[in-house]
Amino acid sequence: MRRALLGIALFMLCAGGIARPTTQEQDFPVEGMIHWGPFRVRPYLLLKDTGYDDNVFLDETKPVSDFTSTAEGGFRLITFFSDRAALQLEERLDYVWFAQNTSENHFNNSFRGRANFYLKKLTLFADLLTINLKERPATVEYDYRIRSTERSLGAGVKYERPRSSLEVRFGKDRYRYSSDTPEGERVPEVQNRLEDRLTVTGRKKLLPKTTFLLEWEGRGIAFDEPAGQARDSRARRISGGFELDPSAFLKGAVKIGVEILRPDDPQYKEFHGLVGEGALLYRMTARTNLEGRGRRNIGFTSVYKNVYYIQTGYGTTLTQFLAARVAGEIGLDREQVEYPEETQQNDPETGQTVSGFRTDEFRSYFVGASYRFNNQARMGLRVGSWRRISAAPFGFLDRQRNTAMVTYSYNF
Repeated sequence: MRRALLGIALFMLCAGGIARPTTQEQDFPVEGMIHWGPFRVRPYLLLKDTGYDDNVFLDETKPVSDFTSTAEGGFRLITFFSDRAALQLEERLDYVWFAQNTSENHFNNSFRGRANFYLKKLTLFADLLTINLKERPATVEYDYRIRSTERSLGAGVKYERPRSSLEVRFGKDRYRYSSDTPEGERVPEVQNRLEDRLTVTGRKKLLPKTTFLLEWEGRGIAFDEPAGQARDSRARRISGGFELDPSAFLKGAVKIGVEILRPDDPQYKEFHGLVGEGALLYRMTARTNLEGRGRRNIGFTSVYKNVYYIQTGYGTTLTQFLAARVAGEIGLDREQVEYPEETQQNDPETGQTVSGFRTDEFRSYFVGASYRFNNQARMGLRVGSWRRISAAPFGFLDRQRNTAMVTYSYNF
């Protein structure tokens, strides 16, 4: 019954009007790109996160400070095949460097590709995303960096009318982890997995700069290793929201819905609750912008006896242009990560194993300034403070980190 109602709602989103094909200019904008034979290219260079980190390993008892910098290069390339097809490739490669702790030096890489084929009333598409990183997880559930490799492959079809569209995408996502530290040996055993995904998205333009969105997604999750196969799960999510045109005084997107994550093994709790994400930028004056952001989602975890975590966060940034090329900013973020099952962990201070329900709170503040040399080059400075507070009996996981970083970017 629910699927039938969803299908009717998605159909009504696309009702009315005369069918028209998606244009290449909308899907593959080339503004600011270099014309190079049959290609449009935009390379860039970025020197970011250059500065001081007072707690490289997030060790509260013996913090280690260091000077660090990240050099990144990449490009975006587009080519058109008459008016029937288009191909876009994006590549990013960065190197993270530490002056003293050279064992932490590493490369990160990401690649994205998309191909569209245009028919009279339909657009067929295929996409590929690969990410290879050595970083801490977004939830910072552990303090060490781990190598993660993600590959997302998808294909689908999009049907578009003058004020509405309907898109169906089939995807297969693979997640692999590897660790060079004894503490991280458990992560690949319980996190390596393959996810099959079906996403149906309908959009309806309500106003010239406001589009309503309705989306349904189903996933099947199969873990690779024997230790993780008890976590095999199924997930369903339905959400609605709106997207605001970038030229509007209020721009961004908000999406809120309900998700059900049901592990196959009944010993684990299922999740049935609210999820969503959004970011809005409000132009208060010609020189002042206020950004608000928030999210609530779930993800898989390696925390003992838990399949997933629940992450809830919000933040804001105020940007003030002091001159045509100079801007200052100040912001804060709050976040809470909950693990629904009782877990246990060794307390390194006492050598004992403690048990309980783990909840982590994160607080971060930052202030910064930037200078735009021209339309291609920009430099910025940001000073920040980050803190993790874990509820009892996991207070030994409390951490704090302060940074002062410079970023320089150049777009050709």
